[in-house]
Amino acid sequence: MRIFHGRRPGAAVRKGALRGHGLDGAAATLLVALLECEDGGAVTLAALAEEHALPARRLHAAARALTGAGFLLRVKYQAPDGRWATDLYAYPTPITAAELDTVRARHTGALTLTLEPDHAPGTPPPPTPPPPSTPAAAALPEDVELVTAAAVREVLGSLPGQLTALLPTPLPAALHHAVRSALAAGRQPQDLSERIMRRWWAHGYATKTALGLLNRPIGVAIALLRPGTCPDPRCEDTVNLDTGTPCPRCAERSEDHHRARDGSGQPGPETDGFATPTPPAFGSLDPVPPFDPDTHAAGVARTRAALAEARNARPAPTSASNSRRNA
Repeated sequence: MRIFHGRRPGAAVRKGALRGHGLDGAAATLLVALLECEDGGAVTLAALAEEHALPARRLHAAARALTGAGFLLRVKYQAPDGRWATDLYAYPTPITAAELDTVRARHTGALTLTLEPDHAPGTPPPPTPPPPSTPAAAALPEDVELVTAAAVREVLGSLPGQLTALLPTPLPAALHHAVRSALAAGRQPQDLSERIMRRWWAHGYATKTALGLLNRPIGVAIALLRPGTCPDPRCEDTVNLDTGTPCPRCAERSEDHHRARDGSGQPGPETDGFATPTPPAFGSLDPVPPFDPDTHAAGVARTRAALAEARNARPAPTSASNSRRNA
């Protein structure tokens, strides 16, 4: 870094002016030392800190304060040969607009020029060019749904309480990703809440939970949110969301599957695809009663008694059949 005197040599530093800008003794010491350096000579703040027995960190802070007040002008530029350089101009009083223009004129051949400060104290800063307008900054289309944190919380809050009690805390990232993916696919939180409750009962998860047989709660929670197998994005478990009528594509796939199974045995075009079963309405499903060990034991006893009675009631084999077996 080279140091230049912005004005004629011998100009005195007025400590009152420094105090008026909130600068301390370290800033005054640094400014005087820079003005006493040879004009155009190389200097480092580390060497000045060692010479004046000041911490280097304090001297760097003083340099930033002097630059902000206009007593120092830092010029960073790229020369025509591609090399970068930094010059420092020192002034006993804050730089003026004319002096700033003079320094700028000295570097007209630079490929890149950065001045700090870029305007004289007390003068308005130069106008900054407006940022270029890009299509990405335009308003989003109306059909783009934004996935908000509130929507994610609403969907997670609609999970059945029996399932939530089995999930770890905090909820795994895979479950949050499943909710966001379902919302980004065009579903509203209410749609996903209805999907969760419908599958919770129709797929037997409620029964398994009541019997204590639900072993993978995280996988079940993701299965409640995962989209169906139908390629139609508006299909919601064989029902079209927009019309409320059965999905025609699911009906076609179901017919193809049954035709391939009941026909000549030749594989159909979609033998690997299975239509999503139509679940019963939520209001027609009664909650599963809690498991009662006594009732279960009584049922097992009745079943065993019925089997024993049926076994005793079977007729004994005839002698002819016995002789045939002996022969």
